[in-house]
Amino acid sequence: MHMRRPSTSTILILTLAGGGLAGWWLARNSAEDPAPAIASSEVPRSIPDDPPPRPRKLEDRKPSLARDREASEAGALQNQRSIRFSDRDAYERFLAAAKGKGIAILGSIDRLNALHVGFLSIDDLNALLDGSEESGFIYPVALPTPKTEGVQEGAVGFGESLLSWLGITGDNSAYGSGVKVAILDTGSTLAGARNQFLVDPPENPADWNGHGTAVADLIRQIAPAADLYSWRVANDEGQSNSFLLAQGILAAVDAGVDVINISMGSYGNSAILRDAIETAREAKVLIYASGGNEGYEQLAYPAAYEGVVGVGAVDATGTYLNFSNSGNVTMTAPGLDLVTAWTGGQSVYFTGTSASAPIGVGVLAAAMSQGGTRISSAQAYERVTDNLNEAGAPGLDNFYGIGTVDLGRVLQSGQAGITDAAIAANHVTTGNGGQMQLQVTVQNRGTTTLVNTPLEVTTPSGTSTLNITTLQPGDFTTFSLPFSVNGDSAVIQSRVQVIGANDLKPSNNRRTDVYTPAAED
Repeated sequence: MHMRRPSTSTILILTLAGGGLAGWWLARNSAEDPAPAIASSEVPRSIPDDPPPRPRKLEDRKPSLARDREASEAGALQNQRSIRFSDRDAYERFLAAAKGKGIAILGSIDRLNALHVGFLSIDDLNALLDGSEESGFIYPVALPTPKTEGVQEGAVGFGESLLSWLGITGDNSAYGSGVKVAILDTGSTLAGARNQFLVDPPENPADWNGHGTAVADLIRQIAPAADLYSWRVANDEGQSNSFLLAQGILAAVDAGVDVINISMGSYGNSAILRDAIETAREAKVLIYASGGNEGYEQLAYPAAYEGVVGVGAVDATGTYLNFSNSGNVTMTAPGLDLVTAWTGGQSVYFTGTSASAPIGVGVLAAAMSQGGTRISSAQAYERVTDNLNEAGAPGLDNFYGIGTVDLGRVLQSGQAGITDAAIAANHVTTGNGGQMQLQVTVQNRGTTTLVNTPLEVTTPSGTSTLNITTLQPGDFTTFSLPFSVNGDSAVIQSRVQVIGANDLKPSNNRRTDVYTPAAED
């Protein structure tokens, strides 16, 4: 029989029952909480109007729940707040004063002198505060919904080619050695993963939501020797909240991890989550987070926060996937049809930025242990970002960030004599005069300088031959050409030719793209 993990709201009901609040909490959680901002399978239900009580019974009725319209309008969980106190004494004074006042303590973070509280009335809560506290909303957090339907035509999945695509061609069994990786998710059933539970799991691990297992397995595929620390912060419906996520981050920091993966998100800007992230930054713990799968022009939180590595998704051709949120993306990584583990000993095809973030983490962990010498996460991150593959519009852009991960380049970055010229992008844009332009970008992905390297570009208007005079290792250069479309689409073919040397990866010397103008509204 399949055992279903109780939802987060059920846990809260049990917590509140001891304080005499079970009745109103049940009503709120079963009927009134807003659906998570990230797509959920649950359908919000309407709240029927209760019949008015008979006058003679009014004196017998217990205090009822006052609706929290401010939280509802902000997309936050109603009748809940985070409160951060100025010091421990203020924290303790509040706890003492809150007893018997219709306030439920749902969670705490001692490091921040912070509480997660539930209440019958916001006025009752405010009466216990003196204004020195920081109060914030509690936002729903959820797993990004994978979007295999509606992916752009021609997108190519990865299947079992992840390692070769990343440039791993030999034995990678020692990659990640000595690196501590935290995963905040639904828990991991992988052998050797160390689980901590902020949300209780089903007794049978085969009944767990497999999302956390899939995320952990992608990291392990790339960096098998990494130590995996898993915090279950979400239930088996994939639901969590910003306070739980903050608790998980700080628990991971206290455990001494090097990097944290968060393949979850919210569209609520949480004060307590920001505080937790800032604490992690001060401890020099890197956080990678999935950008979200809604196709929005903004990243989900925490990926959107400054200092967090927000990861977007590309397919096996290195092309941005249209479901991947854009905006302040840091980098991109594989995110379509990746074979990974699931609970119950299953394997699945895993799609979404939920996959892209842990792949970025795996690349970082491998870089930290490069050559058997352990380096810091900051040093490894610099090596990774110095060896990202340019894509899309030249330089930093809203879709690819500063580029796409390439572990092969990271591992070979200290090796002299590598020649690798690559067509990084055929990008169509509009110039200052409103005329269309084609930007062809060539990147030197080797470790030797490219000199007098010819470039050939073919469009419906004809073929142009250009020359790259000098291009230093890691750098890129962009040529802008006039461009027009006659018909519904236009084929763009670019080719760079290395002369006098063997190119490491001839496959990236050519690139063909089909440009289709956006449909007019």
